[in-house]
Amino acid sequence: MTRRPGLVARLGSLGLRRKIMAGALLLVMVFGSAVMGSIHHGLAELLRDELSRRGRTTAELLGRAAEQFVLTDNVYALHDLISEAVRTREDVRYVFVADAGGGVIAHTFPQGMPAGLPQAHPAGPRDVQLLRTEEGFLQDVSRPLLDGRLGAIHVGIKEQSVRRRVARMAFGWGVLAAVALILGLIAAHWLTSRLCGRIQNLIEAARSVGSGNLEARARGGSGDEVGQLAAEFNKMAENLKSSQDQLIRAGRLAAIGELASCVSHEVNNPLNHMSFCAQALWERSAAPALRAQPGFEDFPEYLTAIRNEIFRCKKITSGLLDFARQREPRWASVHINAVVADTVPLIEQRCQKAGIHVRLELSEGLPPLQADGDQLRQVLLNLCLNAVDQMPAGGHLTVRTCAVDAGVRLSVGDTGPGVRVADLAKLFTPFFSTKTQGEGTGLGLAICQRIVEGHGGRIAAISPSGGGANFEVYLPAKPAQRPAAAWESPGGMS
Repeated sequence: MTRRPGLVARLGSLGLRRKIMAGALLLVMVFGSAVMGSIHHGLAELLRDELSRRGRTTAELLGRAAEQFVLTDNVYALHDLISEAVRTREDVRYVFVADAGGGVIAHTFPQGMPAGLPQAHPAGPRDVQLLRTEEGFLQDVSRPLLDGRLGAIHVGIKEQSVRRRVARMAFGWGVLAAVALILGLIAAHWLTSRLCGRIQNLIEAARSVGSGNLEARARGGSGDEVGQLAAEFNKMAENLKSSQDQLIRAGRLAAIGELASCVSHEVNNPLNHMSFCAQALWERSAAPALRAQPGFEDFPEYLTAIRNEIFRCKKITSGLLDFARQREPRWASVHINAVVADTVPLIEQRCQKAGIHVRLELSEGLPPLQADGDQLRQVLLNLCLNAVDQMPAGGHLTVRTCAVDAGVRLSVGDTGPGVRVADLAKLFTPFFSTKTQGEGTGLGLAICQRIVEGHGGRIAAISPSGGGANFEVYLPAKPAQRPAAAWESPGGMS
């Protein structure tokens, strides 16, 4: 037999919006009931006190006038006095005067004095008594005549007026409470709709990320807890996207490295044999007798072209091997300005021939780096050679260093034609090159990126619209974590 879920389970299965609305409704009802009860009780007590005060005032006025009539034994005038008070005052139900012995001297009861009423209202220090009658509650207010020597005057004050006023005021407060309840529910509905909408957006973003769409982001826009949760979720999604990109990129590079190693090994042996044969033929072509033969005049030129192409192929395979090879960085304390001082002289002669002016802007007092000096020199040399290749007609090559974010920034800028916007995102892709076909392997910048990332840093290319390019390398003073291996290449390559 299937058991029906309990109340708690059914409430737990409700949506957040319904829970908040139900809680808000219950809270408003309980709070409103308590407030209305308190207001009703307070109003009743306040009006009852006001009625008692008015009764005392009426009894005081009537008592002063009645004392003269009692002293002169003028019963008719006394009766007219108290009858006039009943007729002219809405709250006065009755008035009667009793002597010191409790006997009634005058009263305003048309059917005669009710039995036992004088005995129930003895004159004494307690001037107000609450009586329950067939007509409802009455306040009997007594006032002694001549300090009680002549008796007392009793005034009956009806509480119906109090109750009517309390009912009218309670109705007004009830209307206000109902309006407040409606406005509160509208505000609660608006707030819950807004809150639940933001939470629903978070749920949809989480579902999108869970289904593989790491580009999904949650809407933030506020500093409350939901906004902070959305911001943390977006950070998590960005980290996941970055991790996925790194894994994909690492997988591609691993596949490229494995392929490059196999290709280089298989191609190098035939290239070596072809190079040996071409060299032997070139040496034999130097014989005058062979050159005198018809059709052999340009034979040495062809052999030279073959040999140069073989050397270029070997350079490509060497680059592939360098790209595939890994080794542990040799960590040591390295000063980036010393790396610049060691590397720039290697390109000075080439820069002089091309009419390129080299300018160094090196900041002093830079923190030492925990890095592999040889690999950093390789990165700088490759960036400088790329910059030189972009300025065949001369220009300016600028190398800068400065301290930034607990590390250093190394930048290499040129005044060449710059890089197209469409190519900026592909510069560090293996085998991509902006040079003419046959002039570059497209591995130099990819190797630079691997070395920089292996040191916990970043490398980026910037190309203003006016021309020129600037490569910026950020290196932390101490890498957060040292990778198992970094990519190595023995020389500049692009």
